[in-house]
Amino acid sequence: MIKQFVFSISLFFQVFIYFLWYFIESFNYCYNFSLSLFFFSFDLYIDPLSLLFLFLTVFIMNCCFIFNWNSRSSYQNSYYISLLSVELILFFIFTTVNLLLFYIFFEFILIPFFLLIGLVGYNKRKIHASFLLFFYTFFGSLFMLLGIVFFFVQKGSFSSFDLINHSIPLEHQYYLWWCFFISFAIKIPVFPFHLWLPEAHVEAPTEGSVILAGILLKLGTYGLCRFLFFIFPQCSYYYSNIVLLLCSIGVVYTSLMAIRQIDIKKIIAYSSVAHMNFCTIGLFSFNTYSLQGCIFMMLGHGFVSSALFFLIGIIYNRYHTKLIYHYSGLCYTMPFYYFFFFIFMFSNISFPMTVNFVSEMLILIGVYINNYLVCFFLMMISLFLGAIYNLYMFNHIFFGIPNKRTNVRMFDLTLEESLVCFFLLFFNLLLGVYPSFFLNWL
Repeated sequence: MIKQFVFSISLFFQVFIYFLWYFIESFNYCYNFSLSLFFFSFDLYIDPLSLLFLFLTVFIMNCCFIFNWNSRSSYQNSYYISLLSVELILFFIFTTVNLLLFYIFFEFILIPFFLLIGLVGYNKRKIHASFLLFFYTFFGSLFMLLGIVFFFVQKGSFSSFDLINHSIPLEHQYYLWWCFFISFAIKIPVFPFHLWLPEAHVEAPTEGSVILAGILLKLGTYGLCRFLFFIFPQCSYYYSNIVLLLCSIGVVYTSLMAIRQIDIKKIIAYSSVAHMNFCTIGLFSFNTYSLQGCIFMMLGHGFVSSALFFLIGIIYNRYHTKLIYHYSGLCYTMPFYYFFFFIFMFSNISFPMTVNFVSEMLILIGVYINNYLVCFFLMMISLFLGAIYNLYMFNHIFFGIPNKRTNVRMFDLTLEESLVCFFLLFFNLLLGVYPSFFLNWL
């Protein structure tokens, strides 16, 4: 009963997003409305940027519900309530322009994830991973809270629109910029604040990893676009070289770390860190091409990384191990699984006609135009390293002599798993083959 109720609410959100998409595109490019919840009343603001993330949220959430439809876990009711709580909180995060409300929902998202990893996680390190996620994000967000309090004392308002034309001295803005940037950098995560993410991915259940990579990592880049650049445009440009240096080191370092991993989920986790650092480079290049590529990559990474974590969860549910050495020759026993993994693996290395190819090409063009040659060179190295660890993982899992002990339990995709993979594949190829479908609107 809980399952059907939660799924119906999620479908309602999806229909609501489609209605808003039509309304905003046809009549206006932004829309404000007031919402009363219990004893609180606050304004919500929806524009194409927030609408994009709302669409990604409801799409990924519905995929999680379909994927887990026939699960018989002892935590089933708590699990579905946690997923619905995450979806509701994300809805408020992506529609508020009030800094205090944004901070409150930004922190509230930790509670269902803390429970999701701590209760439904895989092994004994799940408690360690859940506390690592909690303390990294919580203490990083305290800096943002200090900045919000300072703004309220100075301006008497929490609205970001009121703070765009603020008269705060520039020397104070330089310190306030770091307060906001550190909070968002931990969520992205930007090197060297990335240490919590691989641990959380490995210990989280499949759906937890999907939401973490597909949606939660986008909160940092969304915060940069929505608040940091509009409130501190001058400081953002001033510190852009430092951010570009950190992210350039990050894409190479995390790619090298991915090559050394023997856990499949850790390989994709480090790949996610590299892609999000790549995305941040595009954001701080201050170029039309790189900005479009950054937003396009946020959308594409949500589809590709979610699909890869779904695919890893499929074989984990069959044999209960994530170590790459336990798998070989799966192309003989799981041909449909092999087909989906093949396409999404090539999407992860930015192969042409996939969504990541379009986004990374736009970012590279923007970086090259701005003459960030060292950054461009390091990004090209990371693309080469990405091909190495993705092809190594794919070759070890699907080719070679079939492992008889493993392949006993290897049956091909179920109906629910096939539907989820097909939906993600459809958007991946649609935006890769016909990117103007999204770029013209963007």
